[in-house]
Formats: sequence, structure tokens, C-alpha cells
Amino acid sequence: MKKILENIEKNELLEYYRSSSGKFAVGNFVGINNDFAIFTSISPFGRFEGYRFIKIEDLKNIGKKKLYLEFMKKRIEERKSKDCKSIILKKDRFFKELFKYFIKNKIELRINLESDIISYGYLIKNSKNFFHVKWYDENNENSEEILKVSQIKSIEIGKNAIKNIAVEGGKIEKNKIIEVSESLHGNVIFQNDDYILIYENDLFYGDENFLILRTSDMWEITEKVTLIEREDTFLGKIFPNIEKMDMKEILKKCFENKILVHFEYEKSYYEKYGIIEKYDKDKIILKEIGKNSGVFVATSEIAIDEITFLNLRNTKIK
Repeated sequence: MKKILENIEKNELLEYYRSSSGKFAVGNFVGINNDFAIFTSISPFGRFEGYRFIKIEDLKNIGKKKLYLEFMKKRIEERKSKDCKSIILKKDRFFKELFKYFIKNKIELRINLESDIISYGYLIKNSKNFFHVKWYDENNENSEEILKVSQIKSIEIGKNAIKNIAVEGGKIEKNKIIEVSESLHGNVIFQNDDYILIYENDLFYGDENFLILRTSDMWEITEKVTLIEREDTFLGKIFPNIEKMDMKEILKKCFENKILVHFEYEKSYYEKYGIIEKYDKDKIILKEIGKNSGVFVATSEIAIDEITFLNLRNTKIK
């Protein structure tokens, strides 16, 4: 795998896999740092999220020149464009007008089905009980399907497609935790008997997006009791030659700049998120943030030589 990586062009967009479950990330190969391969991480809607360090022995395979990557290139360019629009809709016809806008402007939708299949497509027509969708991703290129509303778990709209969605005269309910089959963090833009629209801004997700859920799937909405203040940061300035820095140097910079980190290590059976509270040459103390609660929940000591995966997020905790 190391020889394969060394022959990859640095500006080539890739799919890279670190598990056999079919899940992958998208980004560019940056370089090799001792036992780690370094990649950029790009969100499904074309935003740079940060860097991922994966132990070379854990890297399963690399995808190149795939149709999905061509779509990702388009989304990356859309994020750079100034053509993305904001829309304001009337309260009494909010979702009717929103779906009409999707159809008229061929807005790209990321549709998560109850079967846990996620596909991209355009809305062609909709009614109270059905959505007529034209798929265009790698698995369903140019096919069409009429779906029952009950088959759709959620619909995501990226900021590559719409800059902002607002309600005329409406008030946004900020900093909420929306309980469905998982805990979602964000602002509630609008809700009626059928649907709820959320501006999702989860601390652990390197992008922000709009999310439509069925109101019947929602258990409750609660207030975030404690807010962790954060800001976007330009990682290229903090790590100008990241492929030439060893893991200890990188972790030290994360400590000094309060960078949000996400990683796994050999003695852990689950992923950990947080900021490095204390650093020395052989270990770190991680101040952990609970993924469901979004607040600091614990501290843990981690030996640096036991880290197997590290994700540096483009986020600084204040």
C-alpha cells in the first residue's frame, strides 16, 4: 500500500477506506508520516473538514476516477461559487413552496432511506404521500423511483445548493437537540404536522446542512444546557507542512491551538472526541466531549504510540 500511495498525484480526488464495511471518506492524498497515510477530508457537500491520519496497515483500499468523485468535484466547485441563493418562504405554505423550489431549480438532495441506503437525486414531483425522485449517483445513474413518504428517513440539502432557508416573519429556535433515532444538534427553522426543517450544525460534523425529517419520527426537542463555543480555523496556517511533522509535533500543535480532534487508539473500543488538555512527549490528556450531549464529559490519558487513527477538524474550541 505504501508504494501505491507514493505514486498517487497530490491533487487527485480519492475515495479511501479504513474499514471493510463499505464506509469511506473523500479527499486528496497529502503524504506519508512514518506509519500513517495523511488525507484531506471533504464533506459530502464539498467542504474541507480537516485532515485524517490512518495507519497504513489499516488502509483497506483506494478508489480513483469514480463517478461519485466527479459529483464531488462539482460540489467542491459549487462551494466556491457565489451563485448559491438564500430563500425566504411563507409560513402557511412553507414545505409546499420548499419542495416546489427543489423541483424548479433541480436542487441536489441527499436522501436517506429507512433501509439505510443513502442516494443523491432530484425531486421531480411530490404529493402528501409520495416523492418522485430521479437518481443520478453511481448506483442509480439516471433511474427514477416513486417512493412512499414513509420510506424516507431524512432529506439533506447542502450549502453547495442553498445558502440559507428562512421563514417570512418566523423565529429560529437556536441550539436545540432533536431526538429521533439519534441525537441531532442544530437550529429548528420550521415545523408543521408533517415535517420539521433543521439547520444541522453538529460540533462533530465538519460541515453544516439543512435536514428535513418527518415530524412523526421526532421524540422530543430539548435545549442545549451548556454550549461549547467554537470557531472555524484554517488548518493550513497551523500545519503548513503537515506531512513533514511527526505525530508528537502535530498533537502538540493541537494542544496549543485547542483543535477539535477525533481518534481511536489500541486500548479503546470506541471513538473519542475532544480537545487535548495536557501534552507531554509520550502521552496526552484528552478532555472528552460526549457525541450525543455535545458537552465535556470526561478526561482520559492516551499513550501517543497507541494512536491508530486521528482526524484533525477545521474547528477551534474557544
